[in-house]
Amino acid sequence: MSFLDELWKAAEPVYKQIIEHPYNKELAEGTLDKQHFRFYISQDAIYISRYAQALALMAGRTNDPALMYEFIAFAKEGLDIERELHNYYMKHFDVQPAEVPSMATEAYGNFLLVNVSHRTPAVAMSALLPCFWLYGKVAEDIYSKAKEENPYQKWIDTYAGAEFDETTARLKKITEEFALKADDSTQESMKYYFTRSAKYEWLFWDSAYQLRMW
Repeated sequence: MSFLDELWKAAEPVYKQIIEHPYNKELAEGTLDKQHFRFYISQDAIYISRYAQALALMAGRTNDPALMYEFIAFAKEGLDIERELHNYYMKHFDVQPAEVPSMATEAYGNFLLVNVSHRTPAVAMSALLPCFWLYGKVAEDIYSKAKEENPYQKWIDTYAGAEFDETTARLKKITEEFALKADDSTQESMKYYFTRSAKYEWLFWDSAYQLRMW
């Protein structure tokens, strides 16, 4: 079993809970109340900014110019998604920018920034990976179930698309390369923080479904 397989096996129970969450089931059906989606988009705009900051910090933790460039490019991609996708839904769904982050958004964003700032690059990378890998897998599941004329189709297409897949594949490869150089203790920490990050993903969706700021 490859290390990436071990990561996925560790987080798979959380993934299953995420795809069975009523937020994602209703989104696939196109019946999700727009109020929940507005909450999600407004909070996601804050989250992606913090995720991009974490990726930019990762660029500063490597001496490899090629890898540094990649992390900066990943950060830019995240902000580009925010600008295009969020602006579309803010206009068409009358989404108002969030004045403050929900506690789920704040906790997840701070979790990533702390990991990148204070843990080894290998562990930090494993904490960053679910945002792309898990999101992509969830979007693929929703795509396979989505009803026709779904009002959330643009969101589904963005995260199930080839460009997002390409970035995910590269981030997985970088994580695997870190793992190959890591000792057993570090690899166990990578699994722990990968799974913990996946749990924050569940919490983020649940917060949107419950409209829960705290």
